[in-house]
Amino acid sequence: MAAIAAYGGIWRRIATRERSRVTAEASHGRLWASLGAMAAWPPLCRADTFTQPLNTMSALLSTLLNFFLASFLPMLALVLTSALLIYGVYVRWIDIPQKWVLAPRALQVLIAATLLCNAWVGVRFYLSHSAQQAWHDSAAVRASRERFVLPQDYQYGEILIPAGSLINRRDPFDKGEPNRPLALHGLEAVRFAQPVEIAGVLASALQILPMRVALAEDQRLGPVYRYDNASQSWVPNTVIKGVACKKGQIALFQVPHVPYDVQAEVGKPAPDGPDARFLPSQWLLRTCENGPPIALEPAHSQSATAATQ
Repeated sequence: MAAIAAYGGIWRRIATRERSRVTAEASHGRLWASLGAMAAWPPLCRADTFTQPLNTMSALLSTLLNFFLASFLPMLALVLTSALLIYGVYVRWIDIPQKWVLAPRALQVLIAATLLCNAWVGVRFYLSHSAQQAWHDSAAVRASRERFVLPQDYQYGEILIPAGSLINRRDPFDKGEPNRPLALHGLEAVRFAQPVEIAGVLASALQILPMRVALAEDQRLGPVYRYDNASQSWVPNTVIKGVACKKGQIALFQVPHVPYDVQAEVGKPAPDGPDARFLPSQWLLRTCENGPPIALEPAHSQSATAATQ
């Protein structure tokens, strides 16, 4: 029995050691797995965890700086100036026993801070006034590039606009810079110097939004398209093959959307010249009508003078 007990104790010690070895190996494997996972964290942290907070912090700092310069300092200048004026009245004209006064050093600091704040307010006022004055001074230059007589033939998309045509356009990117090159992006309307063929129509004038074309002469137009509710698209009109239109009438077209990269053009003017998204070959004739004539603003005096020289 003693021998059996001894053997049992030996086997228990062996089993205990084996369990300890297995547990140690398992812990070792978990440690390496954790280290491997930690090694995969840095790229994720850099891309998702660090970049976004940095961008948020940068935007927050920019907002705080703008508030400090644009609102806090002018308000502080007003408060300090008012306080010093009140203090001056108090010191000069109010005579009471045991009058409280500021120490000379503290008064000098307040006066210096007030002068600095008011100097910043003056700088801001000057810069703002200069920017407004520059904008007003360039108004005539901008207007001369928005309403003018075309000095030369100009290729705009698929059509050639002849020299002498009256142009109306709007360009939000024009800041009134001198010697800006000729451009037609932002085109709103044109009265042609001579009839121009657009989408199979001889036109005397053109309006962009909504698309309206003034007819330069009597003409028969076709094919005519209609909207089909079943297919939800524009299809040829099988009943009306063409329409007889009179000079001065307005031809109406369905203009398909020209796909482009919207993100790439954010903050930039639309393509101009031959690259303009002006494709009359894709237009679909709907009808012609006795609508109101296409109205254009006259050329600006500065551009008209330049065109005659």
